[in-house]
Amino acid sequence: MEACLRENDRGDGTGGVMETGRNAPCPCGSGKKYKKCCLKTLEPDRDSEWRRLGEAYLRLQDRLIRFTERMLRQSGMVAAYDEFLLWPDEEVDEQLLDRLGPLFASWSMFNWTYDPADVDGSLRLPPGVTPAEFFLEKEKGRLDDTERELIAAISRGPFRFCEVIRCEPGRGFLLKDVLTEQEVDVREPGASRVAREGDILFCRVTPIRGMNMLFGCSNFAIPPEFKPEIIELRSWMRQACETITEAELLEYDFEIREAFLEIGHKLSRIPALYNTDGERLLMHTLHYEIDSPEQAFTRLAGLSAGESETDLRNRAKLDDRGQISKLEIPWSRKGFRDRPNLQNTILGTMAIDGGSLKVTVNSSERAATIRKEIETRLGSGARYKTTVIETAEHMMQQVRSQDARMTRSEAEHDELMQNPEIKAKLAEIFASHWGSWMDEKIPALGGKTPRQAVRTADGREGVEALLRSAERHAAADKDMGDEILKALEGVRRRLNLPRR
Repeated sequence: MEACLRENDRGDGTGGVMETGRNAPCPCGSGKKYKKCCLKTLEPDRDSEWRRLGEAYLRLQDRLIRFTERMLRQSGMVAAYDEFLLWPDEEVDEQLLDRLGPLFASWSMFNWTYDPADVDGSLRLPPGVTPAEFFLEKEKGRLDDTERELIAAISRGPFRFCEVIRCEPGRGFLLKDVLTEQEVDVREPGASRVAREGDILFCRVTPIRGMNMLFGCSNFAIPPEFKPEIIELRSWMRQACETITEAELLEYDFEIREAFLEIGHKLSRIPALYNTDGERLLMHTLHYEIDSPEQAFTRLAGLSAGESETDLRNRAKLDDRGQISKLEIPWSRKGFRDRPNLQNTILGTMAIDGGSLKVTVNSSERAATIRKEIETRLGSGARYKTTVIETAEHMMQQVRSQDARMTRSEAEHDELMQNPEIKAKLAEIFASHWGSWMDEKIPALGGKTPRQAVRTADGREGVEALLRSAERHAAADKDMGDEILKALEGVRRRLNLPRR
């Protein structure tokens, strides 16, 4: 999925990339497909280059955050957050604020500039300069070439809505900017493991050293059913500019961020869930690379309050030398927070598997605590790789699914669904529902029916997104999924949309 990239001046001062698709003819003129020719020789170098850039960015990020906080002080941070949230009239939902934190940090460092009239008191940051640009000016002599190049590449890069067109887990994905309609091949091993085709990411795409990388991305994916709202924004922007370019993305930053925040509000409007410590539920999975499973076990076993080291070892899978190779260690403490005389509280799990350690916890606070414990106990024997955060809305879907299963025993339900007459009747109902759906006025399509909407390119794209969302839900239905998909396929056929 990697592309052959070269600089392309758009004339708007932002720079850009042109790319050769994996299945396109190779630019070298061999007549072969690019993926079977020059791309193969570039891949190993690109992998090592990506790692070098990623490591440099992590080093840089910590210094930049501290520098930004010093330069902005409390008044500047408040002003930046207010502007990022577009000066809300009412209190913003805490759950959404938690999820926006990493995105705000990136935006405030690389994109935010201020007018002195909008800030209470004076800042150490000059007006009209981003914290990252000022950091580069002040610390230039203490930065290496890669760090200076990263700041220059990332600074003032616009945020955009990118749809996942094709995903290669562990390597990257092909994204399509919904507003500019340009495709870009992005190398991103972490996010590509959890992203799905049709997801929409709100992110900053940075071209650097012949690659495209994500430096700043929402930690939740926007489901396909929200794509019509973004298409509506695109249509509105095109009334002022026929072609949406990088310059327009910067010009309409306010409106683009407003659309993202509104979608974020809609996704966060679910009941809050908390763990036994009163912390907001948000599943975190931390990934580490470790040198020695045996060493990791001996140093982490003490984090399990309910089992001795001997008990844990008895459950482990051992290698030929009798040392730990695979084991799941419960992270626990004695008692509950409010009633310490009761049984142990399970705080998370630590799964050792060869050279990897995967830790699962259910809150940001526990994630921070266990990360500190691991890095203190294992030191250089463990290298942090990434954290995958499972969004609250997905957790709620799991809770609802569990509640639904509890209303009827699994055996009774399965027996009922084996009845061919019942399945046939349900299939008939689904076919009727989706058949009539084509002529219903759909708010997400601007009050048009799907049959009316597909008469325009934007409308077809919106209907396609809604059908993709329905197909996702159908694929998760183990009983009637196939029948629902058949009904949806009928809708595609009758609306002359491509089959999936």
